[in-house]
Amino acid sequence: MDTQPALITDKERYLAYLPHSGLSNQRIELSNALLLAYMLNRTLIIPPAFLGTVFGWMPREKLTERLDWLTTPKDFHKLCQQPTPGKLASYTQHSRCEEYRHFGTIAWSDLHDFRPLQEAGIKIKFQSIVSMKQIRQDLQIINDDDIYIHHDIQLYDWRLYENKTEAVGLLQNGLNYFDSFAGRRYYKVFLPRHFQRRREKLVYLAGIFGSTRFTIIQPEHKAMRQLIADVLHYRLDTPLGETVNAIVNYLGGKSSFMSVHFRTSDKPFKKEVSANLKQFVKNMTEIVGGGVNDGNSSRACVRIRDDQEQDLTLLGKGVNVYIATDHKDPRGEKSELLPWFEQFPCTTTLSDLPDHLFQPLNKLRDLVSPVRPLKSFLIPIVDAMVAAHARRILTTPRSTFSKYIEELHKAWI
Repeated sequence: MDTQPALITDKERYLAYLPHSGLSNQRIELSNALLLAYMLNRTLIIPPAFLGTVFGWMPREKLTERLDWLTTPKDFHKLCQQPTPGKLASYTQHSRCEEYRHFGTIAWSDLHDFRPLQEAGIKIKFQSIVSMKQIRQDLQIINDDDIYIHHDIQLYDWRLYENKTEAVGLLQNGLNYFDSFAGRRYYKVFLPRHFQRRREKLVYLAGIFGSTRFTIIQPEHKAMRQLIADVLHYRLDTPLGETVNAIVNYLGGKSSFMSVHFRTSDKPFKKEVSANLKQFVKNMTEIVGGGVNDGNSSRACVRIRDDQEQDLTLLGKGVNVYIATDHKDPRGEKSELLPWFEQFPCTTTLSDLPDHLFQPLNKLRDLVSPVRPLKSFLIPIVDAMVAAHARRILTTPRSTFSKYIEELHKAWI
């Protein structure tokens, strides 16, 4: 992470946003913000990446308050004692502390290498403390008139369109809506000039989540969006990457196994576990064939050769498989995943791996509270990155995390 203080000038303009939700959703926000900063020629203030259990979208005031408390360094250990009977404030603090215990912070630069974007003209300033007070202090902003704050009334409050004809058509025909579980929701339609005309030193957005947030047509902006997507692949030259490489080598090397990324714990994935499992078994069987190890004994496991011409349908169900999943106990007696292991007995899960492979993760510490290790928060990322090194990968429908793993697989294999 670049810890050198940025040179602040009166002419420089900035863009900031409020992150929320899981890491994959935060990455989509970051991607959108990077593109918008490039389009507006503003320096992007990048908050930390939040790991673990992260709260979703909420009104700006509540989101700001929670992020401020969680990212401002303090003696969390002293503050987060057991609540005192009769003292209401101590119970309020206890609730915040529970959130802190399940919440980790890491610099985005520990996950991705931003140098190609900076070389391409995107200006970046990393900000570890997400608070208006800190931003005003760092940017030397005294007057409120130097800040434009955008308030969202819903998660997808607005979308930006470069094609004015398309934007006008959406409004005229009343098509600026999406259907959600809560019913039909309408969103505002913005042209780039909505933000370009702002002359304030800081434009501070609330959420900017959504893979369809921007509809762009200019070739330059399309090229930049692709570069951003390439840069936001996990880097492998860090303790995180070192761990992943060690596990992949333990499994037999890159592209020597098949994999599945199976979401089971969160809505809407929980209710689809059975249907997704059946589809995974069907799809994997179609890829590797239904035979038993291509003539080998039923106990022999098959490693995929480093040969792109190899006929995968001859591998059989003894093929080596890595299954990445958020299921707490995939091999447990009551696990819904047991039919998978019966069909593909040569399957490895994260819990099957020896502890020493995870040693590099001990080097990574919380950005806000450095005494805290990040290892437990990083395990799901390791799990996904390992799966992305397989010859072929099956992913969970409707999962942004799965979609991202597919992107990693395409880039790495």
